[in-house]
Amino acid sequence: MSRLRHRFEALVDRHYEGVWRYTRFLTRGATEAEDIVHEAFLLAFDRLEKGREFTGDAGAWLRGTVRNLVKTWWRERQKLARDVADHLSLLAEEADDALSRAASRELHAALDHCLGTLSPEDRDLVARRYERGLRITQIAEQLSRNAATVRVQLFRIRQALKQCVEGQLAGELAP
Repeated sequence: MSRLRHRFEALVDRHYEGVWRYTRFLTRGATEAEDIVHEAFLLAFDRLEKGREFTGDAGAWLRGTVRNLVKTWWRERQKLARDVADHLSLLAEEADDALSRAASRELHAALDHCLGTLSPEDRDLVARRYERGLRITQIAEQLSRNAATVRVQLFRIRQALKQCVEGQLAGELAP
């Protein structure tokens, strides 16, 4: 087996599952996630083939590459405005920080736990926005509320989820 092939297989073995889960998270489970992951690993292979070794964490490089590919994917597929795509990038960076501290399974379990602690009303808002992909204005209309109120409520829910997930991960990582 060639040295290049061995190094690439080791890279895939070590990082594929985490990168795949991260991509599914960023694309909200879109079927194109697999294509994005493959493209990221092809870019990693090209890098290795050109003799450019990974300095530092190759997983971080792969997640950064996925983040950029997903940003492009969102812009092309969803015709998102630049500020929304930039917000997605910021969310991806926050998720990347969490992934750096814990395995993707731990993050998924922590998020599931934290979603379970939300009130039914908050879970409904999260589902409308992030599972169904509704716009804030659509949610506001459906609930007969002001869009600014819905936006603030979603912001507070995200902050609560972030704190809860970080607390869960810190508890799991403690000796």
